[in-house]
Amino acid sequence: MKLLLIRLCFATALFTVGTGHIALASKAAVILMYHRFGEGDLPSTNTTIAQLEDHIEALKEGGYTVVPLADVVSALNGAHSLPPRSVAITVDDAYRSFLTIGWPRLKAAAFPVTLFVATEGVEAGYSDMMTWDKILTLQQEGVSIGAHSHGHNHFPSLSAAAVNQDLARMTATFVRGLGVAPKLFAYPYGEASLADMTAVRDAGFTAGFGQHSGAVGPLANTFYLPRFALNEQYGSAKRFRLIIETVPLPVAAISPADPVLQQNPPTITIEVADSLSNLADVTCFGPTGAPLAVDVRANILSLTPMTPFPIGRTRLNCTLQSVDRITQGRWHWFGWQMIAGFESEGVAVHPRNR
Repeated sequence: MKLLLIRLCFATALFTVGTGHIALASKAAVILMYHRFGEGDLPSTNTTIAQLEDHIEALKEGGYTVVPLADVVSALNGAHSLPPRSVAITVDDAYRSFLTIGWPRLKAAAFPVTLFVATEGVEAGYSDMMTWDKILTLQQEGVSIGAHSHGHNHFPSLSAAAVNQDLARMTATFVRGLGVAPKLFAYPYGEASLADMTAVRDAGFTAGFGQHSGAVGPLANTFYLPRFALNEQYGSAKRFRLIIETVPLPVAAISPADPVLQQNPPTITIEVADSLSNLADVTCFGPTGAPLAVDVRANILSLTPMTPFPIGRTRLNCTLQSVDRITQGRWHWFGWQMIAGFESEGVAVHPRNR
């Protein structure tokens, strides 16, 4: 199958030397993603109380502005600019520990939060999830509510009809529970094919979010926006302070465009839109964390991994230290989440995505 280059921006955006970095910085943000709080028996999705309190302190003391997620999306769509060092906070799945541990601390810091709710667990009354009454209370206290599917299934493994059915059922459940359906969507497990992104857009959502690392900027694909995932392993003070300082790598296009890889190992091409004088110093890391060989020609990065990516959910990360006068010393960070071998979490990718 021929792998085509897709433009990551939905609107045209050209940046010239001298003014480009200023425009980029004024519409850039870091989006954080949490799940559980203070649930030490589930470390892969949990953030400890001490970690959360350290994160809050770092944001309060470091000159950051925590903004509503909806403001980030509207800025990316050109509606307005963002304050320097903007950060948005999201929490997935509506676990009770956000209500009892996470939100009281974030509320005390006056930090806006978006809670992405998977409706099946709430509707069924799962013991570790909040009820609609509790979610409504949070909404009344200022928490924004986002959509996280109904059944929390891997979208790339579902048929097109099943994806649309899940979105419709989720929307109806939101209307019953809250009286209104959200307009921001987070993909379960951060996984989506190009067809899934189109389905989410066609269902009336204004943005979609993954779970791959990286800062967001005006060239980002609005329906596959990155978020830095935080848990006990990846929530240390050192890492947290690193990620909240990141800025976007101005990636205009990536090939293969579909996160469901049609060949493994893939041949990856990344087009960088802005003029970065030190682009040749970029480092890209494969799924094992080892650096990949990068051929840099003009504004094009070419990566040809020598060995196949591990089967399942996999990631690419590219970083470059900024030498721009506005963001000097910080790190550009681009991440991309993919599925290799037509399988993720032990579930086969649906034939529609092959």
